[in-house]
Amino acid sequence: MAPPPQRRFPQYRVPSSADHERVSALFLGPKAENSDFLRSWFTTVVNQQKAAREAYFPADEVSITAAVQGSPAFVDMTETLSSNLTALLTELGDKSIPFYSPRYSGHMSVDQNLPAILGYLSTVFYNPNNVAFEASPLTTLIEVECGLQLCEMMGYNRFDNMDEPLAWGHIASGGTVANLESMWYVFTARNLKFYPLSLRDASAEGAEYSFIRDTFAVKTCAGITKLLKDCTPWELLNLTVSTVLDLPDRLTTEYGISPESLDEVMAKYIIQSINKDTLMQRWGLTQQPVVLSPGTNHYSWPKAAAVLGIGSDNLRNVPVDIQARMDIDELDRVLQKCLDEETPVYQVVAVIGTTEEGGIDRIAEIVRLREKYNTLGLSFVIHADAAWGGYFTTMLPKETVGRKRQRLPRDDTPSSFVPHVGLREESAEQLAHLKYADSITVDPHKAGYIPYPAGALCYRDGRMRYLLTWSAPYLHQGSSVGESIGVYGIEGSKPGAAASAVFMAHETIGLTPSGYGSLLGQAMFTCRRYAAHWSAMSTNETSFTVTPFNPIPAELEPAPDPAAIEAQKEYIRQNILYKSNEEIYANPEAMYLLNHLGSDLNINVFACNFRNRDGSLNTSIEAANMLNSRIFDRFSVTSADENPLEVPFYLSSTTFKHEEYGICATHMKQRMGLDAEDEDGLVVLRNTVMSPFTTLNDFIGTLADTFQKVLEEEVEYVRNMFDAKAGIHTFLLQGSGTKYNLVHTPTIHMASGRSQIILSADIEGGLPSVKHANEKVQALIVHNAEPLLLDDIVDGRSFEGVLTVGRRRTAHKVKVSNIKVIKKRSLATKHLAASYPSLMPFYLYGTLEHAHLDHIITTVPNIQLSAGEIQCHFEKELTNEDLEQGLIAIADNVHEAVMQPFPLLKDFKITENFFFNTGNTLRVTVYRDPYPASTVGRTSIGNVKEIVTKGTITLTGNLYVDSDALNAASERSVEHLPSVRTRDGKLTEGTLKSWSTAVRHIHNKMTTAAPTK
Repeated sequence: MAPPPQRRFPQYRVPSSADHERVSALFLGPKAENSDFLRSWFTTVVNQQKAAREAYFPADEVSITAAVQGSPAFVDMTETLSSNLTALLTELGDKSIPFYSPRYSGHMSVDQNLPAILGYLSTVFYNPNNVAFEASPLTTLIEVECGLQLCEMMGYNRFDNMDEPLAWGHIASGGTVANLESMWYVFTARNLKFYPLSLRDASAEGAEYSFIRDTFAVKTCAGITKLLKDCTPWELLNLTVSTVLDLPDRLTTEYGISPESLDEVMAKYIIQSINKDTLMQRWGLTQQPVVLSPGTNHYSWPKAAAVLGIGSDNLRNVPVDIQARMDIDELDRVLQKCLDEETPVYQVVAVIGTTEEGGIDRIAEIVRLREKYNTLGLSFVIHADAAWGGYFTTMLPKETVGRKRQRLPRDDTPSSFVPHVGLREESAEQLAHLKYADSITVDPHKAGYIPYPAGALCYRDGRMRYLLTWSAPYLHQGSSVGESIGVYGIEGSKPGAAASAVFMAHETIGLTPSGYGSLLGQAMFTCRRYAAHWSAMSTNETSFTVTPFNPIPAELEPAPDPAAIEAQKEYIRQNILYKSNEEIYANPEAMYLLNHLGSDLNINVFACNFRNRDGSLNTSIEAANMLNSRIFDRFSVTSADENPLEVPFYLSSTTFKHEEYGICATHMKQRMGLDAEDEDGLVVLRNTVMSPFTTLNDFIGTLADTFQKVLEEEVEYVRNMFDAKAGIHTFLLQGSGTKYNLVHTPTIHMASGRSQIILSADIEGGLPSVKHANEKVQALIVHNAEPLLLDDIVDGRSFEGVLTVGRRRTAHKVKVSNIKVIKKRSLATKHLAASYPSLMPFYLYGTLEHAHLDHIITTVPNIQLSAGEIQCHFEKELTNEDLEQGLIAIADNVHEAVMQPFPLLKDFKITENFFFNTGNTLRVTVYRDPYPASTVGRTSIGNVKEIVTKGTITLTGNLYVDSDALNAASERSVEHLPSVRTRDGKLTEGTLKSWSTAVRHIHNKMTTAAPTK
């Protein structure tokens, strides 16, 4: 794929060895190579603390004398501290995830840059609180400066330029708080949206500002000038941002109304003081305003909408396209519908760097749609969620545009050369349009390589921040010296140390193409090299396939040619994989192709599939999900039982849910060769690339080989799981005499066991006692003595079985014959229901003398509940024929959905109040089963309609309870564990509980190593 003629090579900075050498000075290093430098800087920090404290009223007496320091109690306490610190450091080293290593590319976590670490450490001793100026006189100014630096970085105006509004930004106390504030910013949009209505109330006849009603005019978003009093509520709700923010200024300039008066009067009318619903009722507004965002939005958006009272239902997800970007045509359709229905739009959210796929929403098109709908009378705010992508604006061309490519790096340091590929032109265009958004979220603790906590929010027009307070927007521009900025953020106390960390990083590295642009460009080069492996790793001969979410260029042609696609993959294998950085950079065609691999911003999403033993491609999403889930398990830590230092390569995982990804998920399934009609979620792997060190000495090739080896091993495992092969199967044995029922104990972990099966059969050979020493009835279980296919058992006439009584394995053998199917249903994922039933359904079967129950499994995770020898009392007597065919009994007094999912048996405490206990009675309605005995496909309890009878069932016989075999947690499957499917990878409570053992271990070391006397 050669560059087009006359086209400038898409590289914004010319790399050299010096680029990577400068970057190498910014980190402690994967092997702590810069520890000597850091140690000396730590000493400098402590020495500065000593000098600063001694300089403050130096004549003051010392408080901690040499005599105190030599006392036994003082020495004992310092020894305790040393022991505890040693214990903590040891456990941190053993239990922490090695984010610092090039082997880690899971989440947006990486080695933090040294300037930020030193800035944080230097400031934390002073512990400034940036909520108020008097508590943080220096770091407040630093925070304001950092906010303005971020504004400038993303194209906002921070200087006295009358053509653009003066921007403002600030540092939030953490990523979650920054995300919440980015949604709290909707309150700004909300307050902005309703402010004209409030001013209209304040200037109504008889109100304080009635004297302006006959002269004060505004321009609607459609460009029509009207008196404020003559504007319709719809027109007032759709004034542009600048028009609304100009209102206080105009009231002061045109009528001499002071800001203090405006505060006092408007406090009676603004939405901050008055309930929004009250204001809407007053104006006869029936349509709740909405926020529009892509389906790929961060999970914090619906949470924040709920927390802030906007309502998650009023956060409307716009469908995404096949590249997981907001579909602009769909956005246009939704906006037109809002216009037609007169539904106000608070804001449209563009995600600039999705945390799952590294994609950039087309904000340039969103800006054009705003212009279009302004002329039609619909105005809205644009918010850019650039938490991940904001810092990539440093890669945009500035002082280096037009420079020519130079020769390769100098010969004496070839191993230090890490080139970078620039932003793709379409990505650069979108980042350049960030300056047209009304506000932007950016997280320095992501692509800024700055320690937690450090989020940020920037406003194009700094006056917007006043709408977050409980006062009217003043005529202020910029930030006054000594201003307390905490009032504009959502949090109270927040560390000034975080602002110092951001400031030191910005000042040292630089928000330029030669600073952060170079660092991110080297990481982007690494990301593209990973993308090359995911694109070309598999061939027609491998047992596996690897499909990158972002297609290679040959696949994007209007009529893609399979031969051309394969040729491009072969070119990647020959010219990029396992090549040195120098060899790739010396090949313009390879560099150009590399630039067009992978996502917009340093995240590779890909998924694996496998070939069956006959060479055909697997089409089962369930099997592919299992493969990718198991690969994720091998390349992650989700339990305290695992050693983080034994994981050779870190990846993360997510699920493309059909309701969120739509055609995007369908397209990915098609490219993988899976059943695209199956709407189950697709488990994919994610490779977030931030380290600039991975490509040195082709270490990336080593990691790719590590991945391939694990992939091949897991393909074999999943093949075996989904192969129809002979095995030993387990059946509960119910009944007596010569007529018995066999209940298969299903498991979701084995393909051969994913069936709920109830059989009738004859048993020859006699049965042992099912009474234990304590006289309790034990479950009687039969296994096939020789390995058999489950279908051969179900469809066969007989087999030899071995009995187990309770947990006691016996040598007693029986012959099972005259087998007939009562119920056989698939438990494959595609055949399961989407949700649990409201009331608990059971199969009711057997004979009038020996009736039994088995809980119907509608979805997983779930629980098997089987009861033999039950007692029935019905309004209308059943027949043997009914029971031989099997009926459905729905327990009217057992609410299944609210009990699900059931925990594993080790965590399951079956109390006397548990409904499935001996002697308990269930009130049931009995239905005819509308499905045939052997059913292939999805069944629904909702289709059960024909009532046979009603009555009660008493659990008097032997009961069987098992949740392990039907619970994905027992195999730690990604598909059913939310702890490994969250958008940002956060650990859930269950995972945290398992890690608490490590904390207890630290505590034990601390309390036993040097107890305080």
